[in-house]
Amino acid sequence: MTNIVVKDCLARELMSTEVLSVYEGWSIKRLADFFLSHGISGAPVIASDHQLVGVVSVSDIFKFENASGEVKSEALQSCYRNATGIDIASRADLVEWSKNAEVNCTVHQIMAQRVITVEADSNIIDIANVLVSNAIHRAFVIEDEKIVGVISSTDLLRSLLPETEKEAQSVPV
Repeated sequence: MTNIVVKDCLARELMSTEVLSVYEGWSIKRLADFFLSHGISGAPVIASDHQLVGVVSVSDIFKFENASGEVKSEALQSCYRNATGIDIASRADLVEWSKNAEVNCTVHQIMAQRVITVEADSNIIDIANVLVSNAIHRAFVIEDEKIVGVISSTDLLRSLLPETEKEAQSVPV
Protein backbone atom coordinates (compact mmCIF):
# COMPACT_ATOMS: atom_id res chain seq x y z
CA MET A 1 0.00 0.00 0.00
CA THR A 2 1.48 3.36 -0.97
CA ASN A 3 1.20 6.47 1.14
CA ILE A 4 -1.39 7.92 -1.29
CA VAL A 5 -3.65 4.90 -0.80
CA VAL A 6 -3.22 4.94 2.99
CA LYS A 7 -4.04 8.66 3.04
CA ASP A 8 -7.28 7.93 1.20
CA CYS A 9 -8.45 5.24 3.69
CA LEU A 10 -11.70 6.10 5.43
CA ALA A 11 -12.88 5.28 8.93
CA ARG A 12 -15.52 2.91 7.53
CA GLU A 13 -12.74 0.83 5.90
CA LEU A 14 -10.57 0.62 9.02
CA MET A 15 -13.06 0.44 11.88
CA SER A 16 -14.26 -2.52 13.84
CA THR A 17 -18.03 -2.78 13.55
CA GLU A 18 -18.45 -4.78 16.75
CA VAL A 19 -18.91 -2.16 19.44
CA LEU A 20 -19.70 -3.49 22.90
CA SER A 21 -21.36 -1.07 25.32
CA VAL A 22 -21.48 -0.98 29.10
CA TYR A 23 -24.11 0.42 31.45
CA GLU A 24 -23.35 3.40 33.66
CA GLY A 25 -24.83 1.58 36.68
CA TRP A 26 -22.42 -1.37 36.50
CA SER A 27 -19.90 -1.69 39.29
CA ILE A 28 -16.27 -1.01 38.46
CA LYS A 29 -15.53 -4.66 39.22
CA ARG A 30 -18.16 -5.80 36.72
CA LEU A 31 -16.69 -3.39 34.15
CA ALA A 32 -13.18 -4.78 34.67
CA ASP A 33 -14.47 -8.36 34.33
CA PHE A 34 -16.34 -7.37 31.14
CA PHE A 35 -13.21 -5.84 29.60
CA LEU A 36 -11.18 -8.93 30.46
CA SER A 37 -13.73 -11.42 29.19
CA HIS A 38 -14.14 -9.59 25.87
CA GLY A 39 -10.48 -8.65 25.38
CA ILE A 40 -11.25 -4.94 25.01
CA SER A 41 -9.91 -1.86 26.75
CA GLY A 42 -12.71 0.67 26.32
CA ALA A 43 -16.40 1.03 25.55
CA PRO A 44 -19.19 3.56 25.17
CA VAL A 45 -21.37 3.96 28.26
CA ILE A 46 -25.14 3.92 28.02
CA ALA A 47 -27.81 4.81 30.55
CA SER A 48 -30.73 2.58 31.47
CA ASP A 49 -32.78 4.30 28.73
CA HIS A 50 -30.06 3.25 26.19
CA GLN A 51 -28.87 6.82 25.62
CA LEU A 52 -25.14 7.33 25.10
CA VAL A 53 -23.78 9.13 28.19
CA GLY A 54 -20.03 8.66 28.07
CA VAL A 55 -17.01 6.46 27.46
CA VAL A 56 -14.86 4.42 29.84
CA SER A 57 -11.55 2.63 29.48
CA VAL A 58 -9.11 0.45 31.39
CA SER A 59 -7.15 3.64 32.11
CA ASP A 60 -10.15 4.99 34.02
CA ILE A 61 -10.24 1.82 36.14
CA PHE A 62 -6.50 2.11 36.89
CA LYS A 63 -6.86 5.78 37.83
CA PHE A 64 -9.67 4.91 40.24
CA GLU A 65 -7.88 1.94 41.76
CA ASN A 66 -4.76 4.05 42.32
CA ALA A 67 -6.62 7.11 43.59
CA SER A 68 -6.24 8.35 47.13
CA GLY A 69 -8.66 7.29 49.82
CA GLU A 70 -10.12 10.80 49.76
CA VAL A 71 -10.89 10.61 46.03
CA LYS A 72 -12.49 7.18 46.46
CA SER A 73 -14.50 8.44 49.44
CA GLU A 74 -15.83 11.36 47.39
CA ALA A 75 -16.80 8.97 44.58
CA LEU A 76 -18.53 6.68 47.06
CA GLN A 77 -20.41 9.56 48.65
CA SER A 78 -21.55 10.72 45.22
CA CYS A 79 -22.63 7.21 44.25
CA TYR A 80 -24.54 6.75 47.51
CA ARG A 81 -26.19 10.18 47.17
CA ASN A 82 -27.23 9.42 43.57
CA ALA A 83 -28.68 6.04 44.58
CA THR A 84 -30.48 7.09 47.75
CA GLY A 85 -30.89 10.85 47.63
CA ILE A 86 -29.14 11.21 51.00
CA ASP A 87 -25.56 11.43 52.24
CA ILE A 88 -23.83 8.54 53.99
CA ALA A 89 -24.85 8.73 57.63
CA SER A 90 -21.47 8.38 59.32
CA ARG A 91 -17.75 8.38 58.68
CA ALA A 92 -17.63 4.77 59.93
CA ASP A 93 -20.18 3.74 57.26
CA LEU A 94 -18.10 5.47 54.59
CA VAL A 95 -14.90 3.75 55.74
CA GLU A 96 -16.63 0.35 55.72
CA TRP A 97 -18.15 0.95 52.29
CA SER A 98 -14.74 2.13 50.95
CA LYS A 99 -13.21 -1.28 51.59
CA ASN A 100 -15.06 -2.55 48.52
CA ALA A 101 -15.00 0.62 46.42
CA GLU A 102 -14.67 -1.33 43.15
CA VAL A 103 -17.95 -3.10 43.96
CA ASN A 104 -19.78 -0.10 45.43
CA CYS A 105 -18.80 2.54 42.87
CA THR A 106 -20.26 2.56 39.40
CA VAL A 107 -19.04 3.17 35.88
CA HIS A 108 -20.75 6.55 36.10
CA GLN A 109 -18.22 7.63 38.77
CA ILE A 110 -15.19 7.02 36.52
CA MET A 111 -16.40 7.51 32.93
CA ALA A 112 -15.64 10.49 30.71
CA GLN A 113 -18.85 12.22 29.71
CA ARG A 114 -17.36 13.54 26.47
CA VAL A 115 -17.41 10.91 23.72
CA ILE A 116 -14.86 11.55 20.97
CA THR A 117 -16.21 10.60 17.55
CA VAL A 118 -15.25 10.70 13.89
CA GLU A 119 -17.53 10.51 10.89
CA ALA A 120 -17.56 7.25 8.89
CA ASP A 121 -16.17 9.15 5.89
CA SER A 122 -13.26 10.72 7.82
CA ASN A 123 -9.89 9.98 6.27
CA ILE A 124 -6.97 8.46 8.12
CA ILE A 125 -5.19 11.81 8.57
CA ASP A 126 -8.27 13.37 10.19
CA ILE A 127 -8.70 10.32 12.43
CA ALA A 128 -5.05 10.44 13.51
CA ASN A 129 -5.40 14.15 14.29
CA VAL A 130 -8.46 13.47 16.48
CA LEU A 131 -6.67 10.70 18.40
CA VAL A 132 -3.48 12.70 18.89
CA SER A 133 -5.12 16.03 19.74
CA ASN A 134 -7.33 14.35 22.35
CA ALA A 135 -4.57 12.02 23.65
CA ILE A 136 -6.83 8.97 23.24
CA HIS A 137 -6.41 5.50 21.76
CA ARG A 138 -9.85 5.07 20.21
CA ALA A 139 -12.67 7.09 18.70
CA PHE A 140 -16.17 5.97 17.94
CA VAL A 141 -17.28 6.14 14.33
CA ILE A 142 -20.66 7.72 13.73
CA GLU A 143 -23.02 7.82 10.81
CA ASP A 144 -26.41 9.55 10.97
CA GLU A 145 -25.65 10.37 14.63
CA LYS A 146 -25.36 6.67 15.58
CA ILE A 147 -22.25 4.74 16.57
CA VAL A 148 -21.46 2.30 13.77
CA GLY A 149 -17.94 1.32 14.77
CA VAL A 150 -14.79 2.02 16.70
CA ILE A 151 -11.37 2.87 15.35
CA SER A 152 -8.21 2.63 17.41
CA SER A 153 -4.62 3.69 17.11
CA THR A 154 -3.86 0.01 16.45
CA ASP A 155 -6.27 0.06 13.48
CA LEU A 156 -4.41 3.07 12.07
CA LEU A 157 -1.05 1.37 12.49
CA ARG A 158 -2.38 -1.86 10.98
CA SER A 159 -3.40 0.08 7.86
CA LEU A 160 0.29 0.81 7.23
CA LEU A 161 1.22 -2.88 7.11
CA PRO A 162 1.42 -4.84 3.87
CA GLU A 163 -1.78 -6.84 3.24
CA THR A 164 -0.08 -10.15 4.09
CA GLU A 165 0.84 -8.96 7.59
CA LYS A 166 -2.50 -7.32 8.48
CA GLU A 167 -4.36 -10.56 9.17
CA ALA A 168 -1.55 -11.92 11.33
CA GLN A 169 -1.47 -8.71 13.39
CA SER A 170 -5.21 -8.54 14.16
CA VAL A 171 -5.74 -7.93 17.89
CA PRO A 172 -8.71 -6.53 19.86
CA VAL A 173 -8.68 -2.90 21.09
